[in-house]
Amino acid sequence: MRLTINKEEFLKGLLTAGHAVGPKSSNPVLMTLKLDMTSRGLEITGSDGDVAIKTLVPVALGETEIIRNIGEGGALVEAKKLIELIKRLDTAEVTLEVIDGTTARISGGNNVTNLPSIEVDQYPDIELEEAREAFEMPVKTLIDVVDQTSFAAPIKNSRPVLTGINLRASGGMLTATATDSARLSSKMVAIPENVEFTANVPAKTLSGLVRMFEGYESVRISCFPEKILFAYGNTLVSCSVLSGDYPVSSRVIPNTFNYFLEVNALELLSAIERISVLNIDRTPLVKLTMTRERVEVSAKNGQDGYAAECLETFQYTGERLEINFNSSYVADAIKAVRSQDVLISFVAEMKPFVIKSPKDDSVIELVTPMRTR
Repeated sequence: MRLTINKEEFLKGLLTAGHAVGPKSSNPVLMTLKLDMTSRGLEITGSDGDVAIKTLVPVALGETEIIRNIGEGGALVEAKKLIELIKRLDTAEVTLEVIDGTTARISGGNNVTNLPSIEVDQYPDIELEEAREAFEMPVKTLIDVVDQTSFAAPIKNSRPVLTGINLRASGGMLTATATDSARLSSKMVAIPENVEFTANVPAKTLSGLVRMFEGYESVRISCFPEKILFAYGNTLVSCSVLSGDYPVSSRVIPNTFNYFLEVNALELLSAIERISVLNIDRTPLVKLTMTRERVEVSAKNGQDGYAAECLETFQYTGERLEINFNSSYVADAIKAVRSQDVLISFVAEMKPFVIKSPKDDSVIELVTPMRTR
């Protein structure tokens, strides 16, 4: 294997595939990047066992030559050392040649560096092919779906499936749901009618992966029983899904309500954040007291600590109601709704309540009240 390649395009490909290589692994092969020089270009693959990324650096981009002096073949080279070396080479082109299958000789400018390499057949067999029923989604839409739900998924949980975002496609809609049992966030977007699947994708992983798609208009999505695959530009990204049955959100979200509060989102959020300073070193418990004439946000801290603030702009429907809640959960929910005004609907004092936009049902935030005694 040999090639001379544009340094910036090479580095871009290494960094893309390198996203999938973890800081450590019990399998040394997974600390490497797989380099495959073909007639199409240089394929670079990285994986940590759960996430796999393959990207192609083409031989040419339009009329611009990217790779020359080509000798087809492959090698496995330690990801961290290779990336750091290419970053630091002060040259427009880099030449890479594999010697005796054990050494990757990399040269650029006055620098020549030998890195150990491994035969490509030592790399795990990773299937990175799109499904026939892959569908396309705007990148911005996918990022919004993840951002407006992922915060509700816990990093750790006794039920691992809850650490994921549940993606369910049916009837021309994709519904994303995340919950830690105390709160739930759901977002719906339109997709092609013929797409049907359910996948529990690790929330933390997905939040990081979608940032790679920024700068592209759309991404193609394929769902398999054990993984979900994203394709954009010259790159394929595969992520293992979590096994287990995800809670059915339709059973958790109330259908009828008895109390309604419509309020300016920024005013309520600002009040909650100011009141929460009182409990900065303990559970962020805040009380919302509502009547038709007055809506008050308050908090207590021990015997002497007390803070309260009345909202100026609101519309409340229902009898007097008091709700105690985790202020962080409600603040996160208000931010996720992304609306100038929010509608908060209540069933009863200790029943979960719903936060959404008065004009948009595509995002639903559910929060469970806290007990004070």
